[in-house]
Amino acid sequence: MYLKSFQVRRLAVCIAAILLNACAHEVGKAEMDKATEGFSIQDTNKLLVVDCLLPGQVRRLGAEATYLTQRRPVRTSAADCEVRGGEYVAYDRANYASALKIWLPKAQEGDAAAQLYVGEIFEKGLGAQADYQAAAQWYEKSANQGNFQAQLNLGHLYEKGLGVPQNQETALRWYRKSAGLDDAGLQFTPAVNATSISSQEVAALRQEVAKSHQETEQLRDQLKNTREEALQQQDSLRRAQDELEALKTKLQQQKSATPSGSAETEALEVQLRDKENQLKSQQAKLATLTQAMSAERQTMKQELATARKDKSSVKTVDNAKVDLENRLNEKIVSYQNQSAELTGWLTSGSKLDRSQIDERKLALQQQARDIASLKEKLEQQTATQVAMGDGPDIELLEPPMTVTRGIPSIQFAIGEASKHLVGHINTKNGLRKLLLNDKPLIVDANGRFETDIVLKGTENEVHFLATDKSNQSSNLNVRIQTAEATTQETFPVTDTRKGNQFGDVQFGKFYALIIGNNDYKAYPDLKTPINDAKSVELVLRERYGFKTKLLVNADRHAIMSALNEMSQKLTEQDNLVIYYAGHGEIDKKSQTAYWLPVDSEVGNAANWISSENITEYLSIMAARHIMVVADSCYSGALTGSAVAKLPEGMDDAKRDRWLKAMNSRKARTVLTSGGVQPVMDLGGGDHSVFANAFLKVLRSNQRVIEDYDIFRDVSNQVRLVAARAGFEQSPQYAPLQHAGHEGSPFFFVPEA
Repeated sequence: MYLKSFQVRRLAVCIAAILLNACAHEVGKAEMDKATEGFSIQDTNKLLVVDCLLPGQVRRLGAEATYLTQRRPVRTSAADCEVRGGEYVAYDRANYASALKIWLPKAQEGDAAAQLYVGEIFEKGLGAQADYQAAAQWYEKSANQGNFQAQLNLGHLYEKGLGVPQNQETALRWYRKSAGLDDAGLQFTPAVNATSISSQEVAALRQEVAKSHQETEQLRDQLKNTREEALQQQDSLRRAQDELEALKTKLQQQKSATPSGSAETEALEVQLRDKENQLKSQQAKLATLTQAMSAERQTMKQELATARKDKSSVKTVDNAKVDLENRLNEKIVSYQNQSAELTGWLTSGSKLDRSQIDERKLALQQQARDIASLKEKLEQQTATQVAMGDGPDIELLEPPMTVTRGIPSIQFAIGEASKHLVGHINTKNGLRKLLLNDKPLIVDANGRFETDIVLKGTENEVHFLATDKSNQSSNLNVRIQTAEATTQETFPVTDTRKGNQFGDVQFGKFYALIIGNNDYKAYPDLKTPINDAKSVELVLRERYGFKTKLLVNADRHAIMSALNEMSQKLTEQDNLVIYYAGHGEIDKKSQTAYWLPVDSEVGNAANWISSENITEYLSIMAARHIMVVADSCYSGALTGSAVAKLPEGMDDAKRDRWLKAMNSRKARTVLTSGGVQPVMDLGGGDHSVFANAFLKVLRSNQRVIEDYDIFRDVSNQVRLVAARAGFEQSPQYAPLQHAGHEGSPFFFVPEA
C-alpha cells in the first residue's frame, strides 16, 4: 500500500514538474540551488573557460600490449577540466606562452581546430602585442582544411587589412566560404550594409531638440521672473490693503469724535484718497503681471504638450515638475483674483463688512502658505541625483542628467567644452567639507554650490565627496562626455508580414536566458530592467515558443551558474538567446565591456562579468545559433559584413537553399542598445527605449525574421526617440569574434 502511494505521489510530482517547466517563471532559491549544485560562490571562477590538457587515453593493442596516447587539448570550463583529470593554468590564463603550450603541438601536427586556436592566440595577443601576420598564416592553414570559423576570421583580417593586404573582395570570398554559400549556388550579401541609406533626420532632430530645450529654459526663466515679481507685488498690495483699511477705520473714529470739516478729518480724507489711488495702481500692475504670467504659462503648456506628443521619453521627474509648476501658477492666479476682489471692497466707498473682510484675509493667508509650500516642493523636485553613502546628500540640480545603465551621465553637445553645474547639499549633522576631484567647493548657508565642469577629450569623470561633522561621507561619480560624432544611418523598414516561409527547414529547439537587474548594492538602482526582462521572457515564450529561464536581480554566481547550466543542456540542434538588462561598464584602456551583477562593487572588477568571459562560454556551447541581446555595453564584435543577408526577391527554391545553408552554420551574434557610451534606462514608458523598440518588433512580426532585420527596425526607433530626448544612442549589431561564428544570422520563428 505504501509503495503504491509513493508511486502515485512520484507520478504527481513528475507531472507537476513537466507543467512547471512548460512555463517560465522567476527562478526561486530552490531552483537556483539546484542549478548551482556542486559550485560554491567561492568556486564561481571554476565556471570560466580554460585551455585544458586532458590525460591521454590508455589503449590496448592486440591481446598483450597497452599504451598511453598523447594528452588532448580541449576548451572547457575549469570545473569540467578538473572532473576529467585535466591540466590547466589556474592563474595567468591570459599568458601568451601558456596558451600556445596547449595548442601549438597539435596545430603543428595539422589539426585544423588547433590551428584556429593558435591563430586566435596570435590575433588576441594575450598579454603580448598582437601578431596579425602569424594569425593570418595559421587561419589560412585551418581555412584551407575547411574550418568555417578560420575562414571567417581570415576574411575579417582581409577586410581590415590586419597582417595581410586589405582586400574587400578576398574578405567577401572567405565570408562566402564560411557561410557555405558556394555549395548552395547563392551570392553572399553582407547583412548590415547591403541596403543602408544615409539620413539627416537624426541630426536635424537633435538640433531641433537642442533649440527646443533652450527655448523651454528661456520660457521657464521668464515665467519664473514674472512669477517672483507678481509675488512681490502681491506682498506690497497686501500691505497697502491693510494700510487702507486702517486709514478707513481711523477716519470713521475721527468723524465720530470731531465735527465734520475739521482740518484733521480733511487731512485723513486726502490721505485715504491717495492710498486708494495707490492701491488701484498696484492692483492694475499686479493684474498686468498676472495676465503676462498667464500668457507665458499658456505658451509653456503648448510647448510641453508638443514635446509630450513628439517625445515619449519625457522623464517622470520632468512630468512631476511641470505639474507642480502648473499648480503653483494656478494658486498665484487664484490669489490675485481674490486679492483684487478684496481691493474692490476696500475702495468701493461703501460700508465695510468686517466678517467678510476677515474671512477673505484668512483665505489669502492660507493661499500664501500653500504657494510657499509649492515653491519649496518645486525646488526640491529639480534634484536629479543623490550620492551614495552614509553622509550628506549630494543633489545635482543643473544641468539635467540622463538616467543611464552605468555611471550617471551628463552629455555635452559636439564642440561644447564646459557646463555650469549647480547642486545642493543636505545634511543633518552639519557639513565639514565638499570636494570636487579633491578640490574644495564653496557651499553657502542654504547648502547650495555652483561650479564649472570642463570636458577633457571626449569623456572623463568628476568625483564629488561630501563629509559631515560626524565624519560620515558620501560620494557621487558622474561621467561627462560628448555626443558621438558618427555618421548616422537609417534602414528601410522591414516587412514583417507573413510570406517568408521556411519549408521543411528544421530549426531545432529555442531557449532563452533572460536577466534583469534593478536593485544594486553599490550602484544607483535602475527603474526598468526587470520590467524589460519579464516582457521579453513573455513574448519569447508565448509568441516564439522559447523555453525560458528568468533571473531577476542576479549576482555573479547566479549568472555564471545559469550559463554553465545552459552549456550542459544545449545540443547541436538548439538555439539560444541571452538577454541582459542592467548596469554595464567598459574599460577604456582595454575596450573590454562588463555586465554588472547586483553584487558588483564600484572600481572592483572581482564580481563583474566581462564580455570576454561570456564570449568564451559561447565558443564552447554546442548550440547551433546563439544571439546575445544586451541593453548595456558589449565588446569584442566583428564587422556586420561577416553575416550573410537574404537577398530581396529570392524565389522559393533559392530561399529554401539559403535557409538550409544558413541553418547548417553556427551563428554567434550580438545586438546591443548602444555603443561604448551609456544607454538610457527610461524612454519607453515602463521600459527602456531599447527594450520598448525590441518588444515592438517581436510582437508585430509574423514571419521568420533574421536578427539583422530586427536590428534595423530597433535601431531606427531607438535613435529617433533618443534624439527627441536630446540624447545620443545608436544600437549596434555584429557577429561575435572568437565565439564560433560561421556566417549565419540568428532566426526568430513565430509559432503559427
